[in-house]
Amino acid sequence: MKKVGVWIFFFLSQIFLAHGQVIENYQQDISISKEKGFFNRNSSAKVNLDIINFQNSEFLFEIPQGTTLFIDEQLWMLVEKDTSIIIGVKGLIEKFKVQDKSKITFEVFGPDLPFDDLKVYKGFFSGVSEKTAASGISMLEFEKRQISEFEDFFIIALVIMLFLFAIFKVVFPTVFGFVVRPKTVFTAEDFSDSGSVQKFFTLDVLFYLFIINLGISLFAMLYFKVLGSDFMIDLSDRDINSLFFIWLLGAIFLALLSLFKFLFLKVMVFLFDLNKYDFAHFFYLLRIISISILLMLGISVYFYLNERLLLEPILFYALRIFFWIYLMGILLMFIIMVNRVPFKNYHLFAYICTAELIPFLILVKVLIG
Repeated sequence: MKKVGVWIFFFLSQIFLAHGQVIENYQQDISISKEKGFFNRNSSAKVNLDIINFQNSEFLFEIPQGTTLFIDEQLWMLVEKDTSIIIGVKGLIEKFKVQDKSKITFEVFGPDLPFDDLKVYKGFFSGVSEKTAASGISMLEFEKRQISEFEDFFIIALVIMLFLFAIFKVVFPTVFGFVVRPKTVFTAEDFSDSGSVQKFFTLDVLFYLFIINLGISLFAMLYFKVLGSDFMIDLSDRDINSLFFIWLLGAIFLALLSLFKFLFLKVMVFLFDLNKYDFAHFFYLLRIISISILLMLGISVYFYLNERLLLEPILFYALRIFFWIYLMGILLMFIIMVNRVPFKNYHLFAYICTAELIPFLILVKVLIG
């Protein structure tokens, strides 16, 4: 019997040393609110903390990953992984300048918050392991974050693009349907005499090119913002006017690049004696790029607004998938030209390699290695 009592005492003492002395458990006081929707799946948990009694005690927070912490509506920190935080009551009061209050509101905000992993205690936790305590302290010593205007810019840019697409659809409904329908990739109307697009320097084509280049420029800015780059300036530090300037500058650069590509194709068509197929070649691949960019932008918007932690791997793989789609588009175009263009297969293959495959592989090597 004595041995049993000794073991019970030892077990309880280890629990006490591991968890400290809890004065107050706030689990029952946490209020939970959830918002559901396609673009809003966020949830929040709030609890009022007593800071007037036991000011020499500490707060212990166990926070799930992917959440944002607020104290009295003041941003505290962003938590990227499961974290335990220990901070003294006096330290919390001084940090957020709440000396005149008896209670403060602690709020956790995040998508699909796992509330079972959220725990809040008040007590004395000097017996907590050094690893846990160090984790909490390191989270508290982050520098103040600068507010980035990229999110405002990104939303406004999307609205502008949708507005331009609406104007294009109303003014040029036939061309709009021709360039954005996925089935035209397989029907290959570009290589027939009835193709809707026959000239490059027309208002409808230039307007559409401008919109698509705006989309590519916006996606590139989001990619560099999330994944970072060695040759791009940090977009997080830019004000909204600078971001719009960079966006338009990128679109103009891509428009000039598109013009250069079209002129390059005209030279290749002349050298390989393929007559008028420069238009068909250019607009067939432009349609593949357009549909791909629209899909990638749509997916990126959803994850940017809902699951931002997943956005980085999605953008990383989306760019690589896009290059594979473009490569498959080149292969499909070669098959279509073999069936519709009256030239030998080796002649067409040499043309495709010179005009598309070699420049494409060089570009992929430069961008992703």
